[in-house]
Amino acid sequence: MHVKPESALTDPQNIQQTYDRFSSLYDLIFRPYLSWGRDRAIEILAPTRGSRVLEIGVGTGLSLEYYPDNVEVVGFDFSFGMLREAKQKALEESHCRVDLMQMDAQNLAFSDGAFDFIMAAYVLTVVPDPDKAIRELFRVAKPGARVVLVNYLRSGNKLIGLIEDILHPFFSRLGLFTLDHNLPGLLKKYGAEKLRIEPTSFLKTHHIISFNVPA
Repeated sequence: MHVKPESALTDPQNIQQTYDRFSSLYDLIFRPYLSWGRDRAIEILAPTRGSRVLEIGVGTGLSLEYYPDNVEVVGFDFSFGMLREAKQKALEESHCRVDLMQMDAQNLAFSDGAFDFIMAAYVLTVVPDPDKAIRELFRVAKPGARVVLVNYLRSGNKLIGLIEDILHPFFSRLGLFTLDHNLPGLLKKYGAEKLRIEPTSFLKTHHIISFNVPA
């Protein structure tokens, strides 16, 4: 049985402070676990030459090395500490133009229909209001835009689900993430087309979720 935790994710300041504190150690602790599927995700995204790509929650920039050299990537994160790490990767590992900024996924400072492609990895389990974040995602995407997410989804395995119920309230209270969202349901609510979900870890808890914004 899934027990809903009291979540610190309702406090944006707590989220920001948590990721600022963890930013310098984030790759050391989480990179082996959170690198699954990023190269495959951008392969599925398949941004075309000259296109403008938005990466929501760019974090420490773990995805930047996988983008082709003929696109423009605009990435943002809520945490200044994470952005500091991402800027270093943008200089050392990326092959394309990368513009980075601090922003809240729930309140995007972009005009409607500004992006051809959108990528987000492990973001929608962090934001306090994923419904609002997804609504903003759909708003800034061009009609027919391709979107790829890499995210946790609750496991259908009873044993793994039990472990999730034990561990995730702890991570939620820290302000790291929660699994208390029905992400596929929210995407369908906003009209996601050609929705496809494929597991990308051997435990089948990480997934690549791809879809098109309605044209």
